[in-house]
Amino acid sequence: MKKPGPKPKRKRPIRKSSVKPRPANGRFPRASRESASRSKRRGSKVAAVATLRAKKSKAPPPPILRKPTAEEIAYQHALAQFESAVRLLNDNHYGQARSAFDRLAETATSDLAQRARIYLNICNQRLARPAVQLKTAEDHYNYGVQLANQGMLEDAEAALKKALKLAPQCDYIHYALASTSALRDNPEQAMEHLEHAIGLNARNRYLAQNDPDFSGLGEDPRFTELLYPEKPV
Repeated sequence: MKKPGPKPKRKRPIRKSSVKPRPANGRFPRASRESASRSKRRGSKVAAVATLRAKKSKAPPPPILRKPTAEEIAYQHALAQFESAVRLLNDNHYGQARSAFDRLAETATSDLAQRARIYLNICNQRLARPAVQLKTAEDHYNYGVQLANQGMLEDAEAALKKALKLAPQCDYIHYALASTSALRDNPEQAMEHLEHAIGLNARNRYLAQNDPDFSGLGEDPRFTELLYPEKPV
């Protein structure tokens, strides 16, 4: 019996390289050249899109600000006064509105002055009233308060002074004169009448503490001492 000899070795298959050898003439086949050309065009297109996006993302230059002329500044100022006068008219302050429209009708530009004259006629119509017959201090007082509420402070003060002549010891007439004087920027007269009003009736002190008509006197030390006489301990 023959002794088995060694098993024959298996030959490993030779793997083919995936790298194609460069042709002898140094040129790739046509398909490779077209692929390289397409890659080059694709790269150029991507670069162009990136450049376009960069241009779009750039912030626009800031606008050049032009200084307004003197005529434009004056018109804006007159327009603000006109709008303020319209608000006074809507709030039934016909006296103050009439004064504002009267000034604008003389000083504003032609278009704004024409509009101001229209509103001025409205104010005159609202303020037109038949002559009232005032006899007592109460009549003059009520009439003065009505004028003050309409913004006609000068006429209101005149009516209240007539009421005070008929009733010089009436505290609420002194108080009304004090508030009217404060609104007319007359602190001396306002302090005088307010002191009389508080002397006749201490309740007027607490009324004045919360009355916005006296806001212009808030920094006057005399006003503070009159309303808050109690000194802290």
